[in-house]
Amino acid sequence: MINRTRIYSILVFILWILFHSTYCAYAEKIAIVIKSQNLSAYNEVINGFEAECMQNDITIKSIYDLKGKMKVGHKIIRNVRKENPDIILTIGILATTIAKEEIKNIPIVFCMVINHERFQLTGANITGIAAEISIEKQLKGHQAILGPLKNIGVIYDPSKTGNIVVSAEQKAKDIGMNLVKYEINSSKEVSEAMEGLTGRIDALWLLPDSTVLTKKSFDLIKSTALENKIPLLCTSDAFVKTGALAAVFSDYKCVGRQAAQLAGEILESPSSESLGTVNPDSFKLAINADTAEKLGLKLEAILGEPHIIVYP
Repeated sequence: MINRTRIYSILVFILWILFHSTYCAYAEKIAIVIKSQNLSAYNEVINGFEAECMQNDITIKSIYDLKGKMKVGHKIIRNVRKENPDIILTIGILATTIAKEEIKNIPIVFCMVINHERFQLTGANITGIAAEISIEKQLKGHQAILGPLKNIGVIYDPSKTGNIVVSAEQKAKDIGMNLVKYEINSSKEVSEAMEGLTGRIDALWLLPDSTVLTKKSFDLIKSTALENKIPLLCTSDAFVKTGALAAVFSDYKCVGRQAAQLAGEILESPSSESLGTVNPDSFKLAINADTAEKLGLKLEAILGEPHIIVYP
């Protein structure tokens, strides 16, 4: 006959196994956040990520700031390896490229990388959220202010934003627009480009192109556009604050929430494979009211919408 003490011991052991297995299945996962520098937009992403992580049983152990310095990044990566998180969120190009190069065995979700396709941010452990809103949503957002646009101009350097222009050309046609392209290879050609486009376009769409957009060239573009009553459309509200008419851009807090949702999906999957790169779920539309007035535009029909921000 089996000893009662032995039976009790066996039952306790079985219960411990069941409890331990259940605990492991539902135990919180650990995330680490690495941001390229301390920007308000990046901090909004983190706020959204933190809020959504609470809903996905993910605990943020550490938040690192690279302060825009490569050397700081390599030091932080060593700390990240020691902490050995289940997943990493990288914000901005510096944090993302360093993590991609040095971490191969931990899933990475990246965001806030402008024109990410230029940087080959792919891999078995790399998932991302594009910085830019889809081209269709951008163009339709601008139509909400300006009405139907027939000819929309774009100045671009093929080596920087050629991929965006190729994609945008067909998508513009699909919604009844004609993309009027002007190719340049130096910021010195911006003045010539503006002269070449003036009189041919209903609006000018500025891409995140470092050849086209310098401080000096933006001032020239802005003044020329305003002088010729050309609405200036952008992909960042920073330009709207300084005089461009409008921008369709990511809702940064929602990007953080979306990143946490992607992290949850990855951690639930046994294979933890990449989910690729997706577009932001939500966007905001920024408008400069002073510029709109100078262009003779009426904004009453769209004011008050929750996704619209009016400057100044």
